[in-house]
Amino acid sequence: MASKRKRKMQLKASRAIDDKMKVRRANFNDNLWRFGLPILTVLVLLTAIFLVFIYEPGNPQPEEWTLEEADTGEMYSSKDYYFDDKLTLVEFFHSDCPHCQNQAPVLKEINGNYSAVINMFSIGGYKMGAGNLDSKSDIASFKFKYHNSQWPHLYDSSGDLMRDYDFSSYPSMALVKNNEIVYHHSGGLTYEQLSSEIDKYL
Repeated sequence: MASKRKRKMQLKASRAIDDKMKVRRANFNDNLWRFGLPILTVLVLLTAIFLVFIYEPGNPQPEEWTLEEADTGEMYSSKDYYFDDKLTLVEFFHSDCPHCQNQAPVLKEINGNYSAVINMFSIGGYKMGAGNLDSKSDIASFKFKYHNSQWPHLYDSSGDLMRDYDFSSYPSMALVKNNEIVYHHSGGLTYEQLSSEIDKYL
């Protein structure tokens, strides 16, 4: 009899605990709907305000490269130029591109006036049209014919680097400082336009 009575008391206590848990769950669900939804709405609004009015994404980081100079065979690495406080101008070009040929006098003048304070590279080895692929000798010839051999002209044997910088037309230029792309442009630029961008980051 005592054992039966004990089991009844245990069952009664278990039911009481279950009832308390049901009440707590119900209260929790009520509070969740009462307070959780407004809190979630406020958090979403605060996030939207932050993204629209406050957050400023950093400049993209450039793809690294190690490339051969088309004329001299010397190897150049972006690691030797991108990670310091000195500005680096990178031009992507094709030797048969009329716009690249027209851009040449501007780049020569930029090099003449800024070579002491910026690094400068022209990079080729890309296609123009269906199958007009620049070779190393094409780049070397362009260097002497249009740029008077004044700065390194590098050969991208993979043909991928220009695309890695999100460029698809010639000429295209990027300014890199402290391993960030601070300026990004496709198409020709006048001396005034390009020098103005350079001056911003010196």
